[in-house]
Amino acid sequence: MLTQINGFFDLVERMRAVDTTGVEPLAHPVAALEDVTLRLRDDVVSEPNNREANQKSAPAVEAGLFLVPKVIE
Repeated sequence: MLTQINGFFDLVERMRAVDTTGVEPLAHPVAALEDVTLRLRDDVVSEPNNREANQKSAPAVEAGLFLVPKVIE
C-alpha cells in the first residue's frame, strides 16, 4: 500500500510541476472541447415540512433547533 500512496504523491508532484500560467480553470473537463451547459434540476420543495414530528422525541428543542449539552469549555 505504501508504494501506491507514494505513487499518488509522485503523480501530484508531476502535476504541480506543469506550468499553468495563463490557463483558465475549467468548470467541466469537456469544456475545453465544446460548450457545456450544466443540466441542473429546478430547486423546488419535494418533501413536506415534518420538523415538528421529527423533533418530538428530542430531549430539548428551541425555535426549531435541537439543543445539545455544551461539550467545549
